[in-house]
Amino acid sequence: MRPASFVTTVGSTGTAQDGRDVVIVHEPDIGATLRTRGRFYLLCEIDPPSRSGTEIAREVTELARHDYYYDLSAGVEVGLRRALRKANRRAAQLIREERTRTALHVACAVVVNNEVAAARVGRAHVFLVRHARLFLPGEGPDELADFVHRTTTRDAASLGVETDLLPGVWHQTVEAGDTLILASGAVVDGLGADALKNAAITLHPRASAEHVRNRFVAERITGSSATIFIEIASGAGAAARRGGEPEMPTSEPPEVVIAETIRSRVDVVWRRRPRPLAFLGAIAHPLVSVVAGAVGVAVELMPRRRPELPRRPESARLRSARVQRATSFLAIALLVVTVGVGYGVVRNYQEDQVKSDYRIAVAGVQQDITASRTFAQGKDMDHAWARAASAAQGLATAERSPAADPGQIAQLHEQLASLDDSLNSVIVDLAAIAPEARPAGLIETVNGLYAVDPGAGRLWRLSGKPLVAGIVLERGQGGVATPSFVTADGASLLALDDARRLWRAEGNTVKQVPLPGTEKWKTASGLVTFAGNVYVLDAQEGQVWRYEPDFTGALAGPTGFLPTALAPGSARELQVDGDIWILTAAGELQRYRREGLAPVLTRIPFTPEWSGTPLKPTAFQARESQAAIWLLDANARVIVQMTRGGREIARWTLPQHLPAASAFYVSEKQDLAYTIHGSKIATLDLTR
Repeated sequence: MRPASFVTTVGSTGTAQDGRDVVIVHEPDIGATLRTRGRFYLLCEIDPPSRSGTEIAREVTELARHDYYYDLSAGVEVGLRRALRKANRRAAQLIREERTRTALHVACAVVVNNEVAAARVGRAHVFLVRHARLFLPGEGPDELADFVHRTTTRDAASLGVETDLLPGVWHQTVEAGDTLILASGAVVDGLGADALKNAAITLHPRASAEHVRNRFVAERITGSSATIFIEIASGAGAAARRGGEPEMPTSEPPEVVIAETIRSRVDVVWRRRPRPLAFLGAIAHPLVSVVAGAVGVAVELMPRRRPELPRRPESARLRSARVQRATSFLAIALLVVTVGVGYGVVRNYQEDQVKSDYRIAVAGVQQDITASRTFAQGKDMDHAWARAASAAQGLATAERSPAADPGQIAQLHEQLASLDDSLNSVIVDLAAIAPEARPAGLIETVNGLYAVDPGAGRLWRLSGKPLVAGIVLERGQGGVATPSFVTADGASLLALDDARRLWRAEGNTVKQVPLPGTEKWKTASGLVTFAGNVYVLDAQEGQVWRYEPDFTGALAGPTGFLPTALAPGSARELQVDGDIWILTAAGELQRYRREGLAPVLTRIPFTPEWSGTPLKPTAFQARESQAAIWLLDANARVIVQMTRGGREIARWTLPQHLPAASAFYVSEKQDLAYTIHGSKIATLDLTR
């Protein structure tokens, strides 16, 4: 009996941010492959998430998918088991080489015709929803275990822990209306299997995956939120069988007889219709004869050409001269044609040579760009920059060519600019959104990275993959002037504009925070918040103004916090982590602390202990949540990690092909340093 035809509807969360999982949904377009190897679904959970773990997971999952479809020597179960075994060996090799403790939990399923084969390694789970009940794969083929009545748990080592792994493959015949679920261990542990069953029963697969993701985020569960919902429904069967030919009636129907009678009578009337064209032709015939005769008479009356008189016979000399003139004329004509053809050939050759040189230059530029990207992927930055410089030189040569295509040249300029940004680890160029953008400061919260941009008059929010720039505050909107400084107060932001108004941005709401006594300042050179207090650096006055919340939560102040005012214009930047840190224009880092209930600060000695060349910091970062302080020397293009006692821990070099950094922010959680170079924001990997 021919097996039933099924179609699948898939909903998945895709690849999540932070590199916590990898999801593969592969449905072949070729009918033969679809019938023999089926549809391939794989979910890999990465614990803990890391960049190296993500790269390993992507490689081994793609290896499993490729080997499953490549190996046609065995059936579905054997092919799936071989693919997972090979992926496990590769994962073990990569984990051993990278010396990481990454655990890869895998759930895999293959749907072939009306059958499904599934396997799992680690914490990931495979479920089958049938008749509104949740089942687990049984111990043998075509065996289902009810999730409600299960007595044991199924635990297995993660992928790559054991070099020789023999995964169990479960085989089951599917029915129309079944839903296959692949879920990460974090989803099952955090939300429970019943949440997956309810979503599969009540929602479309794509809506189910989105619903699970939203609940996962709302309940603040850590780990991977990857899920795949595969709904199986009946497909179109064979074409309907062709029916027999209808029998011809023995006599014509009455309507046919009536129609034929009407048609015959209409034909008789049509044959006797009047013919006006024949009547007009008969009338015009005599007139045409008269006109033709008149024309003939007029032609005969026209003057005739005089008869030609006999000529004298020509002499041989005249004939020779005439032949010589004809020959000379033909020679001159041939010479002119030859010169014209030669000029055209040379001109075409030169044009072809110019076009060929241009095409060769363009091909060289494209080859250099490709080679540079390849070297960059292999972490060979010296050769990558060398090929990028070669591409820039070749593009300048191609641009000077008379055969240059402006559109193609512009496209190559964009590719080269994108390559430079990629080599410099630039994540966003705000000038592409707002040409006047000049960001001046960075801060990070749980909602993303924020950049204050006095040039464009905006406070940007940078989040997502790919990175998307959203607007939190904008000059002229809602009474906001030009945002100048920004600081983080938990998950909310405090921004100070050039009109000395303080704004709090939290969620989707922006409201003004009353700030009294702003007339005491001379300038605003920095803004910091700590423990509910707000600190404003006044560089011209050489003072730090402190605002404290009263019992109603309103800010009261300002109070001069420094025991002795600094020299006017000497203060450059302010940070507060329990202590007060001030960076001067001379690169000196001053540390102050409030002793007891004293209304002002006490300066604490701070002497940097450099392990290399002494630096002159131009910016720094000190946060209570971070274990160290961070210094930026824009002139030396160096970022330094230092203990709060002043001892240098490590230093990193910034990109040499970008303008000097004007500001920076270090995220110890992500091991990344964000730096501002003009309108561009770049990242620096601190794990290197």
